[in-house]
Amino acid sequence: MSVPSAPVRSDPIPLPPGLTFVERDWLSANHVFARGDDGCVLVDTGYCTRRDLTLAIADRLLAGDRLIRIVNTHGHSDHVGGNAVLKARHGCRISIPAGIAEAVRLWQEERLHYATLGQTCDRFEADDTYAAGDTLRLANLDWQVIGSPGHDMDSLLLYQPEHRILIAADALWENGFGIVFPEFFDEPGFAAQAATLEAIGELDIATVIPGHGRMFQDTAGALAIARDRLAHFRSHPERHANLALKVGLAFMLLDRQRMPLASLATVYGQLPLIERINARFYQRDPAELTQQVVAALVRAGSARIDGPELVAPAA
Repeated sequence: MSVPSAPVRSDPIPLPPGLTFVERDWLSANHVFARGDDGCVLVDTGYCTRRDLTLAIADRLLAGDRLIRIVNTHGHSDHVGGNAVLKARHGCRISIPAGIAEAVRLWQEERLHYATLGQTCDRFEADDTYAAGDTLRLANLDWQVIGSPGHDMDSLLLYQPEHRILIAADALWENGFGIVFPEFFDEPGFAAQAATLEAIGELDIATVIPGHGRMFQDTAGALAIARDRLAHFRSHPERHANLALKVGLAFMLLDRQRMPLASLATVYGQLPLIERINARFYQRDPAELTQQVVAALVRAGSARIDGPELVAPAA
């Protein structure tokens, strides 16, 4: 899960002219660069503390061309964290899902889940919005916009029917999908995620570009994995909660690389999301719950203890 030394992954799956896929580490969402007659559009911009790498990737791939627009699939910090710095450098427009427009305009960090998850994001202003049913022009191709509630209730997919390409964000990965956060905020996230998987299954797809991980072409296999995973979580919601606990701490650790063990129960254990999960499923002291999550990450090789600190594996 380290930051790649080369900005572009060599991938054997061909894409139409003008499209370039960039696979990032798991702290940042993947990018799609779409070069058209009027300039380049970038889909999703990574996490803010990796802004320098995001700028370097953009400089390399733009090669002097104009970045005219950023399109965000949803508002999570790992997808919009490079918006501000890219706009400052290139003067590009920023397009976001209509459902998060007010939260972005007012910069409601709890509504956007930055404060809720203990994450940071450089503030940006959107220039326009888009919504399910719209058509976007990327790389001289028309892309259909499809709603994909579940992982995020305002998330949107981009589908190109002629080339049968789906930009799937966190609605479908090769081996699953993103944590269904709305379930922890009294929204029917599992039902929404099920509907999104069904909608994806109705599309004729040759290539999936996920928000994390490599591109893939076995859509049927990925959907089968995702449906099984979702069914398991719906039957055992405590296991989904346990995964969310681990993902939350792993993300913080990827960002910070080192975290003092002595303050984890406050920095992590008292985050609004963690408190909600604890109240619903565990009812434990925050320090005890934090120790449990730390032990799970260490067992999985996703963290190690170095004296008084919890350390990311690559640190």
